[in-house]
Amino acid sequence: MTPVAILFLALSTAIVWGGLIASALFLGRRPEIPEYPRGGDEPLGAENSGRPEGRES
Repeated sequence: MTPVAILFLALSTAIVWGGLIASALFLGRRPEIPEYPRGGDEPLGAENSGRPEGRES
């Protein structure tokens, strides 16, 4: 492998593992938000569908 390829391999590995470690640390400090904003706990699009919940068609 060329030195440029090794450099990009090391850089991409550091970015991927760094993001994984950063996200694990963030989730360790703040595992879950204490409360959702108003309407934030409804299924996506349920407020605009006009159908009763649980019906697909």
